[in-house]
Amino acid sequence: MWRLARLCSFALLLSQGLVAHAEPYSLGAFRVAVIDDPWRIEFQDGTKPVTRQDIEQAVKIVGASRGWKIADSTEGRMELTNVVREHTMSIELSYDATGYGIRYLQSTNLLYKELAKSGATLRVIHSNYNGWIKDLVSGINAGIGVPVQTTIGFAPLEKADAVPFLKEKGRGAYKEFLSRPTPRAFAIAPNGAWASSSRSVPGSRQQVDVVGYAMENCNRRGNGECKLYALDERVVWRSER
Repeated sequence: MWRLARLCSFALLLSQGLVAHAEPYSLGAFRVAVIDDPWRIEFQDGTKPVTRQDIEQAVKIVGASRGWKIADSTEGRMELTNVVREHTMSIELSYDATGYGIRYLQSTNLLYKELAKSGATLRVIHSNYNGWIKDLVSGINAGIGVPVQTTIGFAPLEKADAVPFLKEKGRGAYKEFLSRPTPRAFAIAPNGAWASSSRSVPGSRQQVDVVGYAMENCNRRGNGECKLYALDERVVWRSER
């Protein structure tokens, strides 16, 4: 009986640790999430050639089955719109023989805004939007029928070499950041300054503003020019256009 109790206690602690690792950063509203944008889907080498006509056909067939309509079309670019109940959205789909990309344009009743949060700016939207775009991408990829590599945002989260401005020590810190539990945040500055923050104690109920901590510590050495690069499982940094 005593041994069974110990096993149950261990299982409970383990489950708490797993839950803690998956806990996201709180945006203050349960229906919103950081927007997954932009998407870039690259066709892998060594597969059958994909023509623009192949992509256009897949987009038209798959899009129509999911309520997407082509509002405008030029060579290598489509503007797609969708209406789901009271929600409307518009995206740009650009494409060539190497792959395609999807970029958010506008929406109504989807709670989109640029949210000022603890010194950082986060683009947020109704969480259903991310699911609808993911479903569209999955359908298009299945319709084209070749292996792809998908990148959401500026770069893959795990690609430390893609983080701008960082020197060797900063890249090492970023790799360490990736092993931390969520919520977690990593900020960078043009002069190479960086800072990270996370809830380092699994199972702790203490609420830590990881964005605020990362931004404040980064700005101390970054001349007040820090921007958030990564939050939880997403790269949120946007390159200057």
